[in-house]
Amino acid sequence: MQRELADKIEAELTESGLAVLVDDRKERAGVKFADSDLLGIPVRVTVGKKAEDGIVEIKIRKNGETLEAKVEELSGMVKILLNNLED
Repeated sequence: MQRELADKIEAELTESGLAVLVDDRKERAGVKFADSDLLGIPVRVTVGKKAEDGIVEIKIRKNGETLEAKVEELSGMVKILLNNLED
């Protein structure tokens, strides 16, 4: 379920013009999160335990804030967050 949702999200975000990196390595989540910070990924979307409910976690690297979002709202939210980070 999580992999299918991640693929769907990747396609939607890419189609909306955003650069997307899916970390599907067989590593612990903490390792992946640390690597995304090292790469400077500004907004991280985590498909986790609530994937079955269509909910993902969004983390903003700049301030450490974490939000939850419905998948249907994700593309718009990510674009708004990225625009706000540029200001």
